[in-house]
Amino acid sequence: MSSSNNNNSFDTALPVVQPPTARINPLTTREAWNEARRACLEDPGAYHGDIARRELHWFEATLGIHGAWLTWNPEESRWQGFDARSGEPVAPTLAANYSPWRAALDSSEAPFYRWFRGALTNACFNEVDRHVLAGCGSEAALWFEGDRWDQSADGGRGGPVVSYSVSRKQLLLEVARCALALRQLGLKTGDRIAINMPNIPEQVYWTEACKRIGIVYTPVFGGFSDKTLSDRIHNAGARIVITADGGYRNAQIVAFKEAYTDPALDGYVPAEVAVAAVEQAVGTLALPDAQSAAILQGARAAVSAEITLERSDVMRGVGRALEGIPGLSSAEASRIRTAIASALVATPPRVDTVIVVRHAAQPDLLWRAERDRWGHELTDAAMGEILANARRAGFRVESEQQLLQLSDREFVAAIWATIPPEPLDAEFPLFFIYTSGSTGKPKGVVHVHGGYVSGVAHTMRVAFDARAGDVMYVVADPGWITGQSYMICGALATRVTTVIAEGAPVFPSAGRFASIIERLKVNIFKAGVTFLKTVMTDPQSALDVRAYSRDSLRVATFCAEPTSPVVQQFGMELVTPWYINSYWATEHGGIVWTHLFGNADFPLRADAHTYPLPWIIGDVWVPDSEPDSNGTVVARSADIGEKGEIVIAAPYPYLCRTIWGDEANFRIEGRSVARAWRGDFERYRKTYWTRWKDKTAYTQGDFAVKYPDGGFSLHGRSDDVINVSGHRLGTEEIEGAILRDKQINPDSPVGNVIVVGAPHAQKGLTPLAFVKPAPGRKLSAEDRRRLIETVRQEKGQVAIPEDFVEVSQFPETRSGKYMRRMVRALVEGTDVGDTSTLRNPESIDELRRAIDEWQTRQRVADEQQLFEDFRYFRIHYHAIGLKASPRGKAAKLPARIALVTVTNPPVNALNERALDELNIVIDHVARREDVRAVVFTGQGTAAFVAGADIRQLLEDVHSLDDALPLPNNAHLAFRKIETMAKPCIAAINGVALGGGMEFAMACHVRVAEPLATFGQPEVRLNLLPGYGGTQRLPRLLEQAGHAQPLVRALEIILGGRTLSADEVAADGLVHALASDSEDVVQLATRLAAEFVAAPKGRSLVARTFAARRTANEAWQSAGNASFTAALDDTEVQRLLAQAREVGRAATADRILDAVRTGWNAGVGAGLAREAQLFAEAIVDPAGGKAGIRAFIDKQSAPLPTRRDTTPVADQVPELLARGELLPVGAPFFPGLTPIPAWQYGHAVVRNPATGAPAHGLPKDFEREILVPVPTPGPNEAVVYVLASEVNFNDIWAITGIPVSPFENHDLDYQVTGSGGVALIAALGSEVKREGRVKVGDLVTVYSGQSDLLSPLAARDPMYAGFSIQGYETDTGSHQQFLLVQGPQLHTVPPDLTLEAAGSYVLNLGTVVRALFTTLQIESGKTLFVEGAATGTGFEAMKSASRNGLTTIGLVSSADRAAFIATQGAAGAINRKDPRWAKAYTLVPKSPEAIAQWEREGEPILEAMRSQTGGRLADYVVSHAGQESFPRSFQLLAEHGTLTFYGATSGYWFSFVGKRGAVAPEEMLRRARLRAGEAVLLYYGVTRSGGVGSGELLDRVGLEAIEAVRAAGGRLVVATASDAQREFVQSLGFGDAVRGVVSIEEIRRKEGADFDWPDSLPGMPDAKRETSKFKEAVRQFQERTMKPFGGAIGRWLRSADNPRGYPDLIIERAGHDALAASTSLVKPFTGRVVYCEDMSGHRYTFYAPQVWMRQRRILMPTATIAGTHLCNAFEVARMNDMIAAGQLEVSPPTVVPWEQLPAAHQSMWDNTHAGANYVVNHALPRTGLRTRDELFQEWGASK
Repeated sequence: MSSSNNNNSFDTALPVVQPPTARINPLTTREAWNEARRACLEDPGAYHGDIARRELHWFEATLGIHGAWLTWNPEESRWQGFDARSGEPVAPTLAANYSPWRAALDSSEAPFYRWFRGALTNACFNEVDRHVLAGCGSEAALWFEGDRWDQSADGGRGGPVVSYSVSRKQLLLEVARCALALRQLGLKTGDRIAINMPNIPEQVYWTEACKRIGIVYTPVFGGFSDKTLSDRIHNAGARIVITADGGYRNAQIVAFKEAYTDPALDGYVPAEVAVAAVEQAVGTLALPDAQSAAILQGARAAVSAEITLERSDVMRGVGRALEGIPGLSSAEASRIRTAIASALVATPPRVDTVIVVRHAAQPDLLWRAERDRWGHELTDAAMGEILANARRAGFRVESEQQLLQLSDREFVAAIWATIPPEPLDAEFPLFFIYTSGSTGKPKGVVHVHGGYVSGVAHTMRVAFDARAGDVMYVVADPGWITGQSYMICGALATRVTTVIAEGAPVFPSAGRFASIIERLKVNIFKAGVTFLKTVMTDPQSALDVRAYSRDSLRVATFCAEPTSPVVQQFGMELVTPWYINSYWATEHGGIVWTHLFGNADFPLRADAHTYPLPWIIGDVWVPDSEPDSNGTVVARSADIGEKGEIVIAAPYPYLCRTIWGDEANFRIEGRSVARAWRGDFERYRKTYWTRWKDKTAYTQGDFAVKYPDGGFSLHGRSDDVINVSGHRLGTEEIEGAILRDKQINPDSPVGNVIVVGAPHAQKGLTPLAFVKPAPGRKLSAEDRRRLIETVRQEKGQVAIPEDFVEVSQFPETRSGKYMRRMVRALVEGTDVGDTSTLRNPESIDELRRAIDEWQTRQRVADEQQLFEDFRYFRIHYHAIGLKASPRGKAAKLPARIALVTVTNPPVNALNERALDELNIVIDHVARREDVRAVVFTGQGTAAFVAGADIRQLLEDVHSLDDALPLPNNAHLAFRKIETMAKPCIAAINGVALGGGMEFAMACHVRVAEPLATFGQPEVRLNLLPGYGGTQRLPRLLEQAGHAQPLVRALEIILGGRTLSADEVAADGLVHALASDSEDVVQLATRLAAEFVAAPKGRSLVARTFAARRTANEAWQSAGNASFTAALDDTEVQRLLAQAREVGRAATADRILDAVRTGWNAGVGAGLAREAQLFAEAIVDPAGGKAGIRAFIDKQSAPLPTRRDTTPVADQVPELLARGELLPVGAPFFPGLTPIPAWQYGHAVVRNPATGAPAHGLPKDFEREILVPVPTPGPNEAVVYVLASEVNFNDIWAITGIPVSPFENHDLDYQVTGSGGVALIAALGSEVKREGRVKVGDLVTVYSGQSDLLSPLAARDPMYAGFSIQGYETDTGSHQQFLLVQGPQLHTVPPDLTLEAAGSYVLNLGTVVRALFTTLQIESGKTLFVEGAATGTGFEAMKSASRNGLTTIGLVSSADRAAFIATQGAAGAINRKDPRWAKAYTLVPKSPEAIAQWEREGEPILEAMRSQTGGRLADYVVSHAGQESFPRSFQLLAEHGTLTFYGATSGYWFSFVGKRGAVAPEEMLRRARLRAGEAVLLYYGVTRSGGVGSGELLDRVGLEAIEAVRAAGGRLVVATASDAQREFVQSLGFGDAVRGVVSIEEIRRKEGADFDWPDSLPGMPDAKRETSKFKEAVRQFQERTMKPFGGAIGRWLRSADNPRGYPDLIIERAGHDALAASTSLVKPFTGRVVYCEDMSGHRYTFYAPQVWMRQRRILMPTATIAGTHLCNAFEVARMNDMIAAGQLEVSPPTVVPWEQLPAAHQSMWDNTHAGANYVVNHALPRTGLRTRDELFQEWGASK
């Protein structure tokens, strides 16, 4: 409805709008209106019958063989129509008194009025068929405009991506196909369905199909919650739900089926079904009568106010009942709870079928094959039958095209051969649409085929002068009455073309609706007030509207919500002068108050007045008595200007008939509904017809004022229903949703709540919730978030309160009744009335203060002009003060800088909608005169803008038409930036890749953080830059004076590599870099302020801005350099050769084409060509589609190497001579010897031909190269390496196993080496300031690096971005000079030789962490060590022995066994011993084989016991790999711990579980679960059934849920099946269970892309089949971990855990998902916990996920703990222990520099000897111990 506010006056001084000339409306004078009113009062049946016989066709069965459809032709005064079989015209001669009905009005059961009794008609025939029969088949029935927008279309004004018309002929065909599909699904006349779809043509098709065959439908607004949809489906008794896979809203997909339909049907159960299920379950339990009664009472109480509800709601009621039963044991309570929950899960399906319309092409749609059907498959099948029947009827048609080529009448006859319109009684229900009620229970308002269609059609003529061929644009959803009545029914019935617009009328800008008006030549425009208020709030929006012509408009009207004179005046000035105010509500069916088109006697002014139609006997009544016992009051007609309730004192045909109900008596008898059915008539009567004593009048519940000229103004609701943006909401419904928090959250702070409507600038009214907290409680931010989410889930987004205002009390009468009226009056600012009856009159003052405070906050927010927020951008308008001139003149006028921040985390990608918004943002800041400069930056610190949304390109873009809007919109936006008449500065705060770099290049000035990165990496995706990069990059390089601008541009684009801020600054692409003391936004703002102060001055911005504006013109011509010469350049040819080598030749050709076009023909031509080529590349299956998929799968072809700037061999002597390179072994005296520019290092490199990392055997792929010497940052130092440690980190880096180090950086080489001994050569500022070390110090270098400034560093630096230098970083210690962090530098322990000082930190440090931090060894215990004769195993054995442990070592020979005995070992197990040599294998899979495997290990256990006095190992240190690990675990004693830090022989780890079980509560205590930690629990996994068992009851799982809930964990449950998921959800755990994920659902959704293996899939040998091994790891990550982790993570994400890693996972003994769990649980602190007996089962996992991320596996009688390199603190502790003699550093094997590859090869071959290896860089001899000795030796060597 529409109503007006604050307009109680009758102002005749307002100017009157001259009425347009009417051609259709018969009521153009007051006299005509009076005559119509007189006729209606005299005989309403005759009056409306005269309208109905003219507006509709009626079916007359007695004419001809098949009957005929007839209408009255007033011009010829005769009946005419069409034969009901052939469609041929008929003009029968009928009696003068003929009428299609027996009685036009039957008021015998008033107020259940029946109109046109006995007449037959059909809404679909009147809206569709008859227009085709009249020869208008080719005319557009509707225009569809999709949501997606191409801002570059129409010369930059924008246009829709999808826009097309549907002819009336095509509409009829589509309707027929849908109708037949419904029939084929078994639907009969009178059946009900629900429609929940986006605003697309298919909504009209299925709606009209229902009308055609007498299916009663209920349309449900697409924005409602799943709960609301569920209630409506059930209340309607719908057999079918029609939905869509998705719809578009603001360029984003709304997943209708998965977001609304599936949850509505699967997550809720009807109240009566729930009670029946509980009764059934209780009946099987043989409980005492009292217990049964209590449980049933609890269940009934839970469902009492609900139509449908979640199973968990029922279970909460059951749970409360169980708590109240005295003496009930927990076991018995669990038995009862489980039985009831099982019964609830087993409830029957809600509907027969869900029809899914394919619209958004949603991939991987959740599908239930037994229920879900694709709409297009159904209608395709129907099409076949239509064609077959048409042929049988004599029409020669083989295809749809041939069918459509028939003449209009033949076409209709061909359709009618299969599915003719069903003649139905005029009172047959057409649809019912739900509207909110003040009681909280929605009402299904019933409208009918006859009077509704006739009346709505007639209002079209009277209010709009609707003419055949007009175009009407209704901004509404078919889920609201406006959409049903005027978008569909009224427009189609009157042969007006209707506009179906999917998106919002103000997206992407306020000009969108005006664009539609201009392009489609709209004549009639109908919209609510909200959108116009939105336009009013920003002057820029009005300019957006004025960019389009509105001249085609004849009339516009408000609808559905309150308006005001100010808004009407704005609409008249902006949209069209004849902007009228119409009033109606859902129940009214159509317009009841309006302005009569062309009628000057009812003047139109900007006063928000409106006039009743002549048949609306309207008045304003006020109560003249107190309510009697029935609630009725005496009515008095209000005085002129007095506010009262608007009433309608007589019925009319399109008023609703009843409220849907009494389904049991809804029977179809012939073509009618049984006369006894009247729906929920008693509710209908009481709601609308019994307000007034001894008077009958329809009362809607709206306030109004009447005026002397017969006009009215409307003033909102008189009851507790509020109108929010045209959506009627019952406040009691919202209160109920908020109070539900008390049900689902036992600790809810909500005591009670009152919701009222508060005035809102855009929405009209907005819900405002006053909450009285429970005693002693306050609402926290988390409480408010939860309440918002509860309301959203229960009632939808529109019902969310604007705020929650806390008060301690509500106004309350002495009888205990809350006075909502007084709260509402305080909010509205009106008189609260008499407060003497209140028990607590002081509550009024408290409320008034609270409301004043809230309104003040709102007013401040509304009035401040500081920010303008969009979905993806935020504009901060920053005022800058200008100083007075030196002579003391007055300061210049204030000015502003607009800071535009891209807010699309995590990388600020420019997706389609972001580009749409960017164009609008640019327009806004460009038009604002107070904005003198614009700064663009990105949100956060990581990214400026990181290009396009590649997933959108892959999944949503499938044609050139889909693809072109992206580059076109980007080009438009960036062109607007570079041509803006004010400087635009890019403040590049982080990554600027792809579209981000192109964005920056469009700006006039570019400033950046020193650590920002740039690049055009599109070539990696088989794409070219599409946002202008191929055009602006070479031009900017030329403008910057680059010697070879084209060559450099091609190098950047074809190379695809990242560029540092220093590199782009050197190229002239960045004008300034921020300093350490100035943020880049501060720099940009300062530069902008300098420009504003002196726009014509010589500041950086002024000069650069002027130069760029001049260059823009020059760029429209050819560039200066020769493109051909650039193409012949050696570097360009190398890049092209690499592209061909790796399969990117087509991409390279596209890049050259785009660059060439722009360079030779000008940037304008180049941009057009770039856009075309970019779009072609995106949709090319072998191009962008393959490239993006490969990138996502981490399978991209390599990028080329960078231009080689390394000195060549001929230059080396000169470098050595100048000191720019030192020979290996050269003396270096810190502070005296200059630091050279270049250095030698050992590295692996990228293949120069392909760019791929050249991994392989060390002897073949490790090489000596020259690399630059780095410069230290503030927290860094550069050291001169004397000797560097040789270890397995080097091997992993060289071989790329398991992960290539090149995945962590963008260099073309990887220098290996982790740690060593060195001299400090240079210090960064912060390290120098610390004062701990100085230049020249001799130090041991620890190889661990971390994020030094992370808060996590305080807990353990290894938790803060930890990486091992030389493997996980881009450089290592096998080079002369090494860049390190300050904490890596440690004093050399006393009395160590320098070679030893360079050898021990990684090996011994790893052992120290394993023994003292991870295992926390205790003297007297037993330790078993793998590989005890060499490396870390030897160090572990020796160190543990020194600390009082009995150590047994695993060795590979008798000699090694003897050796470790000399070093302190108590014994050894030789794995090559013939007694058990074959026992060192992986654990087999089958139970029988597992048992045999364990038996084969018994001799090893006995050998262990024989050497330790009968004991097994309390501790195990493992690192030998996949064959040794399972036996070492078998050697573990009860409650022992195994730790490991490597896997020499393979990474597929397995072990056999040990005996013992512990309660979940105890295991969580051992795991130290803290409140708030995220927990994942597997549920439904049993030994007997495994993952696929499907058993609902999992007792241990239920115990674990309770234990986690008691501990305060945030729990997600992963079930094997959907049934288990529903069962867990039904148990009533509330917020304790954050989410439940079904593995079955993931498998169904992901299809072949998801694999849930029964153990870790086998892995090829990493050494022999490296590529296959890496692919196996990748497949597990992609096919298992990504889908599963994503499903879990969405429930557990938080600010400090953005990926949603569980802190703890409760694993289950009955399945082997350990590989998944150890990959998913949080790194470093994550724990995987078992509580059941694990014996006899095999468990498998991928070793690096446990050791490198230091995760733990806690079992009832054993623990596995991953461990890794020590942290810096542990190094210091280790050095202290070395100094104290508690640890010993083993003498290393010293390797000469040139023999390093050979040493690495021996480690790979496992032929090395000794514990430690070190490579000599610059030690003149071994045995030196101090710096002085070193310097003396160097001096002597000279």
